[in-house]
Amino acid sequence: MTRILSWNILQGGGSRIEAILEVIASHAPDIVTLQEVRRNKGETVLRDGLEAIGLNNIYLPQTESARQNTVLVAARTAFEAQPWPDDTGRCHVVRATFDALTLFAMHFPQKKAQIPLFHALLDLPTDTTTLLMGDMNCGIPFEDSDTKTFQNTYLFQQLLMHGWTDTWRSRNPEALEFTWISAKRRNGFRYDHALATNSLDQAIDSVAYDHGPRESGISDHSAIVVNLTGAI
Repeated sequence: MTRILSWNILQGGGSRIEAILEVIASHAPDIVTLQEVRRNKGETVLRDGLEAIGLNNIYLPQTESARQNTVLVAARTAFEAQPWPDDTGRCHVVRATFDALTLFAMHFPQKKAQIPLFHALLDLPTDTTTLLMGDMNCGIPFEDSDTKTFQNTYLFQQLLMHGWTDTWRSRNPEALEFTWISAKRRNGFRYDHALATNSLDQAIDSVAYDHGPRESGISDHSAIVVNLTGAI
């Protein structure tokens, strides 16, 4: 079995990073993608902690500023990775290639800035073993939220119509779970997703959210965990 964990950690310093690492270790993942990671003084603590867990292969793209959020991928096995679709200095997506899996680790921006990334994803082939995973800042109103506030739902739905499966929703058709709650209005949103091609979806044993880290305040997002049959 291969376990993949995705989590928007809203990276802070010191004690928060230690708490983040404890959550990751509790799931014993083979692959981790973390969003809202920064190349600052906490990077060394995060890297050392991931290596101590056994996630020795780490990719963190360069950014123009240490204040910019980006996406980290770490794994027990070697992989190739690069910013995707191109390196603009603000990397919102990392393409990580394993022997039997291609992972697009994502942290989408807000509103109109999402549109080019959605169009790039729509150009991807779906006859592969590929997983789109991370904080997409999007979804379907009243299915993935308790309000109608999503900027680019039509593009998210186009992905589903073009052969991508919302792996959690397909297994939980009637459930309503939120991965981010507005601190001000207390509105809930399921921003964090795992979309798979058909061949990969058939190899998925389970998909679940871990709301504990969000509810305890370690991050403002829940984590999502995908278990795959076999090795990557």
